[in-house]
Amino acid sequence: MSETQQVRDPFIRLLRRLRETNDPVTIIITSGENCCEHTGCIGEIVGDEYLTLITSAGSGGCVRTYIRIDCICAILDPADARRCRRRRRPCSEE
Repeated sequence: MSETQQVRDPFIRLLRRLRETNDPVTIIITSGENCCEHTGCIGEIVGDEYLTLITSAGSGGCVRTYIRIDCICAILDPADARRCRRRRRPCSEE
């Protein structure tokens, strides 16, 4: 088994677990020299090639975004994102 395959297998298992929760996730991908993020629910994982991210388009429709797995550089679970956004309130001066 190649080193790339050894790294990829746990990552694919993680993606499958996230798909089973049916909760939205934010996926950050490399796009040229920049990164961009997409948020939605993982709908389908095709081998170790790409996944389908489903987002609501309003009016009862949805949009499917196809993302190559080898372009993913980070995944944010909504629970983790909420935890990062929490800030402590400053103590009131007495």
